This record gives sequence, C-alpha cells and structure tokens, in this order.
Amino acid sequence: MMLLEPISTLLATTSNPIKRAWDHLWFYGNTDASNFAAGSDAVFFFIFWVSAFFFVLLMVLMVIFAIKYRRVPGKSAPVSASHNTPLEIFWSVVPTILLAVMFFWGLIEYLPTRVAPGDAEEIQVVASQWRWDWVYDNGASPLNTEVIANMESPIFALPVNKPVKFVLSSLDVIHSFYIPGFRIKRDVMPNMYTQLWAEPTQVSHSWNEDTEEWQVVPEMARGDFDGFYLACTEYCGDQHSQMWGRVMVLSQGDYERWKTQQADTSGIPLVQLGGDLHKAKGCVACHSVDGSRGTGPTWQGIWGKTHTYVGGGSGIVDENYIRESILEPAANIVEGYPNQMVSYQGQLTDRELYAIVKYIQSLSDNAEDVAAAEAESEAEMAAKQEAAESEGGADGDAAGGGE
Repeated sequence: MMLLEPISTLLATTSNPIKRAWDHLWFYGNTDASNFAAGSDAVFFFIFWVSAFFFVLLMVLMVIFAIKYRRVPGKSAPVSASHNTPLEIFWSVVPTILLAVMFFWGLIEYLPTRVAPGDAEEIQVVASQWRWDWVYDNGASPLNTEVIANMESPIFALPVNKPVKFVLSSLDVIHSFYIPGFRIKRDVMPNMYTQLWAEPTQVSHSWNEDTEEWQVVPEMARGDFDGFYLACTEYCGDQHSQMWGRVMVLSQGDYERWKTQQADTSGIPLVQLGGDLHKAKGCVACHSVDGSRGTGPTWQGIWGKTHTYVGGGSGIVDENYIRESILEPAANIVEGYPNQMVSYQGQLTDRELYAIVKYIQSLSDNAEDVAAAEAESEAEMAAKQEAAESEGGADGDAAGGGE
C-alpha cells in the first residue's frame, strides 16, 4: 500500500508567491481541491517539462546543425559516420528510463482512483442529452440551477474531506464525466455502469443565515470563482458544449442541510416546482416556454391544444397527455419533431409529475386555465399549512393534558 500512496505527499504545496502565480496560470489556483489533484499535477508537470526540455534541445540542435552543415558551393559534404555506439546507447537508454518513470509514476497515481473506500458515500449520476442528474443517498436530486453557456445547468453539492463514489450511467449516448478541479474523468456509457471516486479537500461554499443563500467562502473568493465545474468531454450531440453543472463543496453540516433542502419539495407550490423541474431535469434543453421552436414542442400555450401524431392520430394536451409524454415519450410522437426524448420513468414522484402538469397549464394562452393552475397550487399550500397548524395545536393540547 505504501507504494500506492500518492507521490503528491513528496511535493507538498507551499505559500511561495511564484508558485501561487504559476498555479493560478495553469489551474486558476485550484491545485488541492481533491485528494487526487496534487498527484495528477505532479505527473503532468513531469511529463510536460521533460517534453519541453527535449523539444527545445532538438529545435536548437536542428538550427545549429542546419547552419553548421549547410551546403557550401565548392565544398564537398563530409562523409557521415556509419554509427556511434555511445550516442546510440544514450538516446536509447535515457528515453527508456524517462518513459518508464512516466509510466510507473502515472500507474501509482492512477491505481488508487479505481477503487473507492468502503465508507464512501454513493451518488448515482445519470447523463442524458444534454444534462446531468445526481441522485443522493436520501433520494434527493438538485433543484437549483444557473445559466452556464446559455443553458440552465444544475448545481450539485459534495461534502469536504469525505470520499464520494460516483456510479455513472447514460440514458442515451456516450458521455464523459469530468470535474477538472478534482482531476477526475470517466466515460459514461449506456446500458452499463462505470465508477470513479474522489475526496474533496477544499470547502467552496457555506450557508449565509442572513441572506439565506449559498455563498463562496472568503478563502476561495478570488476573481470570479463560484465553485468547481462538471463538464461532458465526449461529443454527444448538438448541445454537447452546453452540458455543464456546478459543484459546491460544503462542510458536513452544510452538506446535510443542502441534501435535506433538495429532498423536501413539499413546501414548494406546484407551479413553482414545475418551473424548477423544467430547468433542473433538463426539459429546458428541448422545450422552450417562450414559444420558440426547439428539439421538442414548446410548452408555451399548448395546454388544451390538439397535437397531431406521426403516423396518424391526435391528442389534446391535458393531464393524461402530459403524464404519458413524460413517462412514455415514444408512445405518440408529435408531427414535425424527432423521437429523441428519454423516459423519466422512476425519476419523478407523482407530485413532481403533477407539478409539471400545472406548470404547463399556467403557460396557457387562456387566462382561465392560468388562473385555475395558480388557484390549485395556492389551495394545496393553504391546505398543507392548515394541516400543519392543526397538528401543532393537537400536539400542544396533548402536552398540556399530560401536565
């Protein structure tokens, strides 16, 4: 096991300002964001500097030899030596040694990345065109999003100083899971699982009680840093370059708070929850809400309208139509659009499905439909609040009766 310890321990970071500037130039200062970062960087720079040295050496020698041995009129070319044993041994042995160092050093750093510790928290990662979805051990999936590369992208969270195992799968084509700040990357395949793990070592965000928002911690607040990024590095279709996510690293207490927030959607009104899911679940990639045409039909103004299907037949956009379209998207394809949507079977609760229904209804061109969706959303929240107050009163009476 000692041989498998990351060689990064021999190359510990320092507070040297020149090194800090160098790290910022190459990695925006994120050199110790995970347990694999320093070791990966050490191997990378060893290969880089060896390559740079020999590149400069060969280019300089080429220029010198081109000038020294250039053809001169009236002067015959010297006879080339048939061979030079010491030189041939040198240029065979030295590169072999250097390549062996690169290989075995890289292997020593690589092997620990393949097997996660037994106490690692497991997160299911599901990729599809063109979104990432993480499912945590409490069943939560992120609802918060932000715009990255003109696309609503999810915001994820990880705990600091705790190993996390990612179990990767794809619903459609090959993707590639890459968090550059952590120096981890793994292909995501359809019809099979792949895995990788990491242990984040730097807290990037904390909960601000005053603003009730997640904010970058002061020690990480440099430039426009707002977290670590997740990218897809395997071409997967038209919007491949927009398949992003942001990763916050939190203290254990904040991480548990964040997971609880994401898991409990009961306090979010139906229409608002539907809008959040439209962005968080990647629906926004294909279905606009402003009437513009996308890979799939817009949601703006379709409630109550009739859609004609490929191959004949039609259907009115209502609760059952939307539910079927989400769970069995290939059952009926709207004319003029490709059969490209994946099924969300098992990825949404019944309330989340209904929230999307109410959200689409709230986008209707008919004011009565909009009012009905808003009224039902508000009525549900009022009923929940009343039930909570009644339950609180009953608990108080029970406590009082026991005195």
